[in-house]
Amino acid sequence: MPSHKQQSVFQGDSFYVSCSSTSDSVSRLMWTGPEGQQITNYKGSVPYYEMPRIHVEDGRALNNGVDLVFDNITRKDRGKYSCSANVDGSEESLSFNLFVYKKIDFMDTPSVQYLKEDHSSELYCNVDGDPMPTVSWTVRGKKIAYGNKYTKGSSSSSLIVNNVTLEDGGDYQCNAVQLSDKISEMEDFKLAVKVHHKPMEDEDGMKQAYSYMTGKVNLTCGAKAEPEAEFTWMKDGQVIVNSDTAAIINDGHQSVLQLTVIDDEQFGDYECKAENDLGTAERVIVLEKGKKPPTPEFKVARADVNTLHLELTAAQDPVMPILAYRVQYKEAGIEWSHAPAVEFKNGDEYVINSLEDDTLYVLRAAARNAAGYSDFSDDAMKRTEKDTGKPHTSQAIGGSSYVSLNTFTFIVTLVAMAAHL
Repeated sequence: MPSHKQQSVFQGDSFYVSCSSTSDSVSRLMWTGPEGQQITNYKGSVPYYEMPRIHVEDGRALNNGVDLVFDNITRKDRGKYSCSANVDGSEESLSFNLFVYKKIDFMDTPSVQYLKEDHSSELYCNVDGDPMPTVSWTVRGKKIAYGNKYTKGSSSSSLIVNNVTLEDGGDYQCNAVQLSDKISEMEDFKLAVKVHHKPMEDEDGMKQAYSYMTGKVNLTCGAKAEPEAEFTWMKDGQVIVNSDTAAIINDGHQSVLQLTVIDDEQFGDYECKAENDLGTAERVIVLEKGKKPPTPEFKVARADVNTLHLELTAAQDPVMPILAYRVQYKEAGIEWSHAPAVEFKNGDEYVINSLEDDTLYVLRAAARNAAGYSDFSDDAMKRTEKDTGKPHTSQAIGGSSYVSLNTFTFIVTLVAMAAHL
């Protein structure tokens, strides 16, 4: 048992077959392998760690039985296995054929693969198994049909994507199926497919910026690319490098040139170049001389329990109007470098929320126009209102809890009423 004449298993599996007889006269019960060799390694006859993968054990279900045990089956174990015995004076035997198959294995198939824009590119599904699997493909959950867009690759399991566009990236799946008269298995392998393409300039990116002498300004250049682009900043034909007045910060698909303006020659055209092996994208950002905004007039109009209401005004310039205000606030004694800040658009309601009650705050404000920020205003100080609606805990006197006379009288009265009842 099992009584099938054919046993089909996968490489690496383990199983056993029992051979037994209900007769009262059974002798020389034994198993032989594909080469006719007798399998004599018996469980318990050798140390556990020396036990062969194929061995015999006492029958588990019936008397007069021997089990043939297979551990971690390999392909070389295939073949005919026979059980024989002398039963009631006659030689009897039964046999089965062992078929060992290899499960679907995607081996070293990369889980991330790349196509090349405007080219025909191949996706690989390195698959193995016995019987050899057949492969189909899906993209974003939809089965791929071979035709003009998709064709079979250099192997039966690879896929060629023709005339690649950016839309050809996404989630692909290699579907492998093993099918024979004895087994059927199915496995899927998921691929993340990206499209290599030249840098693409951000159409809504920065084209113009303003600053003033001693001011600071960020010039931002963005370009999507795969692989990521290398950014180069230039002015007047000279490559810009990090210095006391310039810092370049690259982060993925974006590069920021931070400038501290100390010379009129720093105004002008800045060229940002994004480049990879497939191409180049360029952008020119014009840095113009602007006007430093005036320091705003600033005061705290009203304080509530957790809120401060502010008044902010600044002289308006018709060419470079005030766009926003930046307000820093902190509790007394804290350094400004650790103080949080709130940015208000010009004309907003200037309110700072979520403050602590009954707390003294120090505040200062700066105005912002297209050229940058003004100097900070003088400090203003204001204490938030005390929250009188908070629940009060019992007061401690001499380390003991203090209970009011009214509360004590109420407790005594309840105790007396309970005793009366």
